Amino acid sequence: MSNLDRQASSVPYYEPDYHYCKICGSDMDWADCHMIDCEDGQYDLGEEDCINYDPGTYATCHECEGKGGWWYCPNKDCKPTPSNGDPR
Repeated sequence: MSNLDRQASSVPYYEPDYHYCKICGSDMDWADCHMIDCEDGQYDLGEEDCINYDPGTYATCHECEGKGGWWYCPNKDCKPTPSNGDPR
């Protein structure tokens, strides 16, 4: 049994709003969306294209899917992939 397996099997029950890695049990860190005009998962279409959209017309950010960022595991030994629980 690897060290990561031991850590994941010893993860206690957490509250639903608590974010932890499903692979290794580490606390997750939040990364803000890196899209230039994204503010809390939305961006102003009027700033992007002032001819076709009025200022204040917002659209959902395609990069963070409207979440404003994403949770990630800071553990360097943990290698999340879509098949084992990568949150993205």
